[in-house]
Amino acid sequence: MKLQHLFLIIHTILLIIVAYLVNDYVPDPYMDEIFHISQAKQYCNGNYFDWNPKLTTPPGLYIISNLILKPLSFLPIRHLCSTNFLRATNVLFGIGLYLILWKLTIKLHSSQDRDLLSFNTFTLSIFPVGWFYNFLYYTDSGSTFFVLWSYLLSIEERYWLSGLVGGISVLFRQTNIVWVCFILGTSMLTLLSSGNKGSNIRGKKMIYYRGINVRLNIAIQEINSFLALAAKNFLRLLIILFSYFLILLSFIIFLKWNGGIVLGDKSNHVAVLHIPQIFYFISFTTIFSIPITLKVEHFERLLNGILKPRFNRKSLYLFIIAIIMIFVIYTFTYEHPFLLSDNRHYTFYIWKDIYRRHYLIKYLLIPAYLIGGWILLESIALRQSFLWVLIYIIAVCLSLIPSPLLEFRYFIIPYYIFRLHIGQPNGLRLFLEFLIYAIINVKTEHLFLEKPFIWFSEIHKWQSLITERYTWQEYQLLLAQVSAFPVKIKIDSSLGKAGLEVKLLMFDAGYLSCYHSVTTSQH
Repeated sequence: MKLQHLFLIIHTILLIIVAYLVNDYVPDPYMDEIFHISQAKQYCNGNYFDWNPKLTTPPGLYIISNLILKPLSFLPIRHLCSTNFLRATNVLFGIGLYLILWKLTIKLHSSQDRDLLSFNTFTLSIFPVGWFYNFLYYTDSGSTFFVLWSYLLSIEERYWLSGLVGGISVLFRQTNIVWVCFILGTSMLTLLSSGNKGSNIRGKKMIYYRGINVRLNIAIQEINSFLALAAKNFLRLLIILFSYFLILLSFIIFLKWNGGIVLGDKSNHVAVLHIPQIFYFISFTTIFSIPITLKVEHFERLLNGILKPRFNRKSLYLFIIAIIMIFVIYTFTYEHPFLLSDNRHYTFYIWKDIYRRHYLIKYLLIPAYLIGGWILLESIALRQSFLWVLIYIIAVCLSLIPSPLLEFRYFIIPYYIFRLHIGQPNGLRLFLEFLIYAIINVKTEHLFLEKPFIWFSEIHKWQSLITERYTWQEYQLLLAQVSAFPVKIKIDSSLGKAGLEVKLLMFDAGYLSCYHSVTTSQH
């Protein structure tokens, strides 16, 4: 048996086991599942025009679930559209994602050892933030699957099908239109490059510059050359890449019809200029890719810079960039009300315990952003052309900056694309990455399943209690403002949570935090 098939079997078994545990511990719809599952059931019942105004994303997930479950209606299953079966849709996406990651890895790193690439694929398939949402009825697994599938098809130069699959990804999340544009841009680069012999492109084809130190005049020359060649071959590109342009045109019509990108609850999803999102993404990507991207020479250069500071042109550039970053952080940092209204999510604690610890913290992190950004840029620029990196950076900015909310889920697709395009690591580095991912996944699932806590479903009805759990997601629920006072309540065993203690206390004016301790293994 080939190693990639063995890893696929292991991956599938792990998905099934964790899905079983999640369904056993959390049998009812949880958090946003309440809205997604109720809407999916409407589709199962044939009510395709009933829409919950609380939903902000298109119906792609419900359509796919319906297409999968409807053919099974002949089976003697009483509740085919139950929570368990609907969640199974994302388990299937998780299996499919492994296959897509494998093919992408082989395409992008064909000269590497196959066994090492198999292990690399398995490691990527358990990337913690993406892995977690394979077990809840959310849009993330399907969104990631269809975007990466579309990208794979473009690399295989099956552009028509790639555009159509990209269109399906937009039905899962509107912002995926940015990644459709990214795929369109990289496809144009492929067609206009000197290495492509079958595209019938007129004029001198481009040879792209690679490296970290691209001079400004070279950068401008490359951009001008690309635009001129694209304009000269516009009709040919339009025919070859027509499906992408069709998706873009359809999306523009949707924007005009809908009056904006957000469906449903527009008031809490107003686009803003949230530039620090890029700094958060740099931090996120640097941390998760440290085993692969961090090298000894990074420490050597950092030490030399500290011990033997030299003031040259690079120092001046860094100083100017740092000044710009200070201005950006001061002017464009946006603290969404949802971020500090819900203590069930890791971003809540990151923001409360780091960024809100002192008002200077967000500025003191600038050197870390600069170092992380340099490491990431160096890692990808040594393998990809300047124009490819530029298109990627533009796509990351367009997908993240308009969002007012810090959400790790929004980083999944750009992280995967980054990780796929950097050099493949040796066995030791890859094993370290796998170990980190595995530990995070075990800890996350254990915390989610075994450490529930009690929330008051309504602030003014203390007797009304609901069980909550920790997740990666920032749930869209704003608690009412309450006066600052501590409350300690002991819940008796009749509620099914023996030994559970709830403490409510204020950590900041206007927001409520809930701390807990659970001494029972009941679920």
